[in-house]
Parts: sequence; C-alpha cells; structure tokens
Amino acid sequence: MNHIKPACLIVTVILAFGTACSKSGVAIEDAGKAKGKIFTVDNSGDAGQFVSIDIDVNDKVHMVYYDKKNKALKYVRQSAAGFAAATVDDTCINCLYATIKVTGKGEPHLAYYSDATQTFTYAYKKGSEWKKEPIEWGKGTGMGARLLFDEKFQLHALYYSGDGFLKHGWRILRKDAPKVPEPKKTKKTKKTGTKTAVEEETEGLWGNERVDKANGSEKVQISFVRNPQGGLATSYFHWSGMSSELRVAIQQQDGSWSSQTVAKEDNPGKSSELFFTNSKEPRIIFREAMKNRLSIAKASVEGWQSSPFLEDVYNMALDADAGGDLLIAYEKLSGRDPRKGNLCYVLRKAGKWTRYEVDPAKGSGTHLDAIFTSSSGPVIAYYEETGHSLKLFIAD
Repeated sequence: MNHIKPACLIVTVILAFGTACSKSGVAIEDAGKAKGKIFTVDNSGDAGQFVSIDIDVNDKVHMVYYDKKNKALKYVRQSAAGFAAATVDDTCINCLYATIKVTGKGEPHLAYYSDATQTFTYAYKKGSEWKKEPIEWGKGTGMGARLLFDEKFQLHALYYSGDGFLKHGWRILRKDAPKVPEPKKTKKTKKTGTKTAVEEETEGLWGNERVDKANGSEKVQISFVRNPQGGLATSYFHWSGMSSELRVAIQQQDGSWSSQTVAKEDNPGKSSELFFTNSKEPRIIFREAMKNRLSIAKASVEGWQSSPFLEDVYNMALDADAGGDLLIAYEKLSGRDPRKGNLCYVLRKAGKWTRYEVDPAKGSGTHLDAIFTSSSGPVIAYYEETGHSLKLFIAD
C-alpha cells in the first residue's frame, strides 16, 4: 500500500481566533473557549482512567471507568437528579480497558479486564445486580476493547488478546445456542469454606476468532464500527519493537476478515478512528506518535493515502453522526509531557472545521472519550491529571 508523505512542513500554527490551512487543504477556525458545562463526576481520589462513554435515546450520558484509589470498576448514569455512581467490580486491583455500549432504553453493557481473574469480562445489569460473563481468559487480554451491536442486535467485542492477536468476540444467549446432548445433567458446584454453593450458569456464551496477528499497548485507542455495506470494520494498531503500523480490517460477506496496512511512518495508529462518509467511503483519522499530530487517511485505487491534519496532539476520540458531522476530542500538547496538555476539540459541521478549548487544566484529557447527542451536540468524558478526577463536558 502507498503511504504519501509531504516533503515540507505540514500544518501552520493555528492562531487564536484565526484560521489556518494545512497542506491537505483543511481550514480550521479557532473559536476560543467552548460554550457548555463541565461537571466533576468523581473526585473520590483517583477516578476516571480508561473512561468510556455512551448515550441513550434521551441524551442521558452513561460512563464506565477505573477508580484507581478504590481499586474498582465504576459505572455512572446521568439523570435529571445528577449523576448516580455504582460499583460494578471491586475485586480487581486493576480494572482496565473499560468500554461501554447502552441500548436505546439505557441498559448498560460493559467489558473490561479483571486482573483478579485474568479475564476479559462482560458485565450487564439485571434488576439491581451486575451479572458477569467471561469473554476470554488470559493475562493482558482486553487491551483496546470496544463493543457494538449489529443490525440484529447481537453484541460484539473487539480487543487484543495477551497472546498477540486482535480478536473479534460475539455473544450468544444460551437459549439460542445449538443444543449439545449431555449424557447426564449435573449441577456445577464450588467449595466455599465448609459449605457447598451452586455456581450460577451464565445467560450468555462468548465465541471469538482471530482478526489479525497484532500487538496492542495499554492505552491504545482503536475503532470498531458497522460497515454500511454490511459486516464490521476496524482500524487498529500493531506494535513491533520500536515501530508501529496502522491497519484496517474489513469483515467479508463470508465472515472472514481482510486486513491492509494503512500507514507505517512516524509510529502511526496508537489512537485511530475509522468512519464512513455519506457516500460509504472509508476514512481514518489517526495519531502519528513521532510527530504528535493527527492525519487523515483515505482509500484510493493506488492504496491508502494520508494527509496531515492537526498538530500537537497526544490522544483523541472521534464520533460521526448520520449527517456527516465529525467531533474529534483530543489533548493538545504543551511540550512533550501529556500531564501538561489540555483538553480541546475540533468540530466539522456543514464542511467547516472549528477548534474549541474545553478545559485549560493541565493534564485534562490523558484519558478521554467523546460522543454526539441526538442534536449533534458534543459530549466529552475525560480524566483530569491535576485533580485525579473524572469530568464531563456537555456543550450548550
């Protein structure tokens, strides 16, 4: 695949309240401070790492994140009364790689890695209880985790396994699983002290398959989307020694996966988001770690072509709406230390790009996620290093 790299300086500095153009032809207007509200959702000590966000049909926010001080995975749901927090799992010292999807009714579906069981775990709520199912066992499994529902409302997961593969998992309800004859029905039991308790059988089973041989990293941000032409698609990162590649994989009609290399230069892809244009053409916005910048990749008959887009970026999260608007939340670097950066976003509406500053606090956005409301209003959840707290920005 071809990767086109301009030979000269790529993006000029964006001046305050001005407009600048990159060599890719993208003009970005700086609008200064974003209008909206910033909520401190959890300041209990050190909460908000690996934050993931989704939104229901009533535009209420749902979040899952790691509370490092209390060594727990937490879930927060927004309501008219504010933000209600619940502990999903307090048995893991490190509850990592959290991700969330909610149904239209606001039913949360979570996935995360528990170091207590060394298992990539699925959690959902039934009544007032959190139910859990193992997706895959293995130390480090679950890096980069993403969930989505397909058009048949089947739940899928995408993640790196500890043995060096990018994997696709899917959930099947036991009642829908193929029946396997059993010679004898017995109850599963486990010893708990001097008593014997019956183990509860999970409602669902998880299958998985290998998408590609690829290595992730702890804070990798990959994408997992539905292909408008059918099936699933992903942009992802492969780390090898001192270098990395950005790759894309498309699920074919027969269910197999076809993978391509999108970019190799300047350590690309630790943060990436794949989306499709209104004409169903794939685009990938990704970070080049060696340059601390975002680039845009698009497919052509000659292969994937990349153009620089935005400078001084540490990490990013993207959402696209049905009308073609784009939201990119990112931490803008000041120097090379992300703990000194601050949270910003760029918004494309009607083809026009505008940049906003959200939170000037140092280290705001070292972990983040972003989504549009139903009216295409930006919502950004993020971890703020200075206060070691979880914050939420909702635009006016």
